[in-house]
Amino acid sequence: MKALVTANLSEEGLDTLKNQMGIDVDYRPIQERDGRLPPEKLETLLQGVDIFVVGYEGVSADLMDSTDLEIIACPRGGPDANINIEAATERNIPVLYTPGRNAESVADFTLGLLLGAVRHIAHSHHLLHEGVYTGDPVEDTSTGGEREDVVWGVAKGSPYAELKGVELNGRTLGIIGFGAIGQKVAQRAQGFGMDVIAYDPYVDDDTLYDRDVERVNVDTLCRRSDVITVHAVVTEETRGLLGEEEFSLMKDSAYFVNTARASIADQDALIQALENDNLGGAALDVYDMEPIPEDHALFQLDSVVTTPHIAAATTDVINRHSQMIVSDLEILLNGDHPNHIANEQVLEQSLES
Repeated sequence: MKALVTANLSEEGLDTLKNQMGIDVDYRPIQERDGRLPPEKLETLLQGVDIFVVGYEGVSADLMDSTDLEIIACPRGGPDANINIEAATERNIPVLYTPGRNAESVADFTLGLLLGAVRHIAHSHHLLHEGVYTGDPVEDTSTGGEREDVVWGVAKGSPYAELKGVELNGRTLGIIGFGAIGQKVAQRAQGFGMDVIAYDPYVDDDTLYDRDVERVNVDTLCRRSDVITVHAVVTEETRGLLGEEEFSLMKDSAYFVNTARASIADQDALIQALENDNLGGAALDVYDMEPIPEDHALFQLDSVVTTPHIAAATTDVINRHSQMIVSDLEILLNGDHPNHIANEQVLEQSLES
């Protein structure tokens, strides 16, 4: 069999495909290219290919019709972002995917963003690099110098006085979307002594109860939370879920964190709340325009921590999704049921036939 791989895979995963499973692999990872392969190039590369392990290229019905693909595998938690799942099902092509592959990484990053915001870590780093709190150093008294106990001082204008933050212990975290990532975030937040509430109409009560998390509606979550963090997927129900009204319900001291997708929250409403001091701050990894323009209003706000959509950017994610994809490919090719398939109907049709 022949496979085209445009996703990033681990060396171990590639070795298994090539040497243990005997698949002829054409490996063109996106991390070694300038961007997605253009449709014409992709169609040419897929000629004679049985298995397509795709990262971010679009897989349309027309592309399927122009090839003889037998299996599509996508190391993402939401393969419908770039694959026409319905078309694949109609053509009896199974679509493998990797739900939860980045849950640990995004959860870590979420808490990092939150701490960076509430303790002014990112802002104080920036101020030091800009020379705001730098000066002539004073040698420590322990080495014969004249340095006082607190180097920068504690008086008005000192970083100690101007950059006071808040503790997480005893505060309430509100999670929008309690899937794999949301659950990992809850676990970490509880380790900091936070109380956790969540909004997710599709998660069963036992899942929440087992994790000591209270189910609430969106309005209640906005009113009660000291921190609101978003971990939902974009659907017609979640698009614009948090708008001007929801931001108005939040505490003036609350922090808003988003590592999911910008379209879930009205960014203009968020900026307005921040500019009017109706929020304590925000920490964002996603934006309504990406890359974010250099003159964006968010960059004018000292209360906002910004990062360039890197919450899931770890080598561990690549290793994890590689293991999941390769394992399921091996299972499927052996005639058994894979662990993660986006269109179960294909397997049901195969069993019936």
